[in-house]
Amino acid sequence: NKNMFLSNYTCMDYKKRIEKIRQYIEREKGESLLLKDESNIFYLTGILEIEGFLIVDKKKVNLFVPSLYIQEAVDKKACKEIEVYNINDFRKFMTGYKKLAFISSELPYSLFTSLKKQTNISLVPVTDILRDIRMVKEPTEITLIKKALGINRRVFRAIEQNITEGTTEIEIAGEIHYLIRKFGGRKDAFEPIVASGNSSAYPHHKSSRNRIKKNQPVVVDAGTDFCGYKSDLTRTFFCSSPTKEFGEIFKLLQEVLEKTLEFVKPGKTGKEIHCFAVEFLKKKNLEKYFIHGLGHGVGIDVHEKPVLNSNSQDMIQPGCVLTIEPGIYIPDAGGIRIEEMLIV
Repeated sequence: NKNMFLSNYTCMDYKKRIEKIRQYIEREKGESLLLKDESNIFYLTGILEIEGFLIVDKKKVNLFVPSLYIQEAVDKKACKEIEVYNINDFRKFMTGYKKLAFISSELPYSLFTSLKKQTNISLVPVTDILRDIRMVKEPTEITLIKKALGINRRVFRAIEQNITEGTTEIEIAGEIHYLIRKFGGRKDAFEPIVASGNSSAYPHHKSSRNRIKKNQPVVVDAGTDFCGYKSDLTRTFFCSSPTKEFGEIFKLLQEVLEKTLEFVKPGKTGKEIHCFAVEFLKKKNLEKYFIHGLGHGVGIDVHEKPVLNSNSQDMIQPGCVLTIEPGIYIPDAGGIRIEEMLIV
């Protein structure tokens, strides 16, 4: 709905976001910050999935895009101070700075060397400050994520009746593609994972023509994009009843999920939350079959901060949106994963 899209984006505080970048530039005693990542550009300009470069300095915000995107950028920019230029003018514009900071993870080495050679200015790599800023969501962002999540839940309820013997993984994935759009999503947040039988032991299985069999787990991991914001859920279904072993694992993971959701609070680190969940699995000697981190932040991207794993020092704050996704993966047998989203 176009009106819903426009009203959501007029509620975002883009000026405050830009001001945070300027405060960072001031602290680092820099002149400006160059951004290339589409998600970061979207966060600061309100322009979704656009190719180009964004330069934020102490006075201006300049966006450089290919000619086929110029009118779109002019029409959709979130605030008046964003100036839109043809990307062909980008290198010439850069020469107006003595020093230009850039987020090191965004610029490929080949592009870095090319820009340095052609402009002869000082390019300074910095860490992705936007990852930290974006970790805490604004109320309007949370509203959009809730919309995506509601569509996601509706899709799962609809496909459950199609988890029948003989149906292929690809057929279920195709149904997910269709239903996300039918129920109001912009698109899939990522390619759905439908993993049945032995393939369910692969956390990131590529959906295939494998046919669903009785009593075997069917892990379905899917997400929705609503107005540029994502959701991410996983369910494990069974055609008929699970075997006794899988039934017990399923109940254990439900307990892990419920207890961990209660444990998550502001001030906890990603490591503390991950290790709390692992302790439940250790009691059943199943921790070796849990082969990934417990969860991650969700927002404009499906994977954002905070990260929940055995090394993470990311601190949970009010406004964080994250997943909790315990799973057990037994080679040559199958796997089970349950994933929920949590707004702190």
